[in-house]
Amino acid sequence: MMVKVKECEKRFGDIRIFSYSRAKKGEEHCGDACLVEECDGNNIIIAVVDGLGHGKKAEEASEVAVNFIKSHKNLPLDKIVRGVHSALSGTRGAVASISKISDGRIAFVGVGNISAQIVSENNERGEKLQRHLFSASGVLGWNLRHFKVFTYEFMSGWLVMNTDGVGHFIASEYLSENLKEMAMKIMKEHGKADDDATILILKR
Repeated sequence: MMVKVKECEKRFGDIRIFSYSRAKKGEEHCGDACLVEECDGNNIIIAVVDGLGHGKKAEEASEVAVNFIKSHKNLPLDKIVRGVHSALSGTRGAVASISKISDGRIAFVGVGNISAQIVSENNERGEKLQRHLFSASGVLGWNLRHFKVFTYEFMSGWLVMNTDGVGHFIASEYLSENLKEMAMKIMKEHGKADDDATILILKR
């Protein structure tokens, strides 16, 4: 059986984005999904969603979440999260990370077991500063607890988001201007064959 794979590559001005999703080994359906869209006039919204479990029901849940985000992308992030939670009621449920990228800043919210890292470039010293972004506990569609939208300065660097089908890694050890090569190296070394896996990389 062919493993289901989804790839996306987009560019918006000085921002480049690459995402890659693949299903669990031997599985026809992938419960992970990504979204990359323009929003709020000249900003960008990105999301990584992981439907709970595997198979068709997980895929359906992630599609519901992505479709809601896409159709409500101009709302504030806190309202998007609450809307996704309501839309997923009665489904398998999902975890997600959602970001809005504007001039020099990233607004980020995460719910559940989703990882996100920023590696910022310090042009004055030539250093690269890494930060792991916080995700609140919970499952969208089931139990949404307290969550918070965080805002980070982001003039240049990498934003890396991934589902738990990718094991722990340090983004700063894989940096590349070739986002596809960077993503595929991380997937090769840390992707779990027994789980759906997704990685999204944004470079400014």
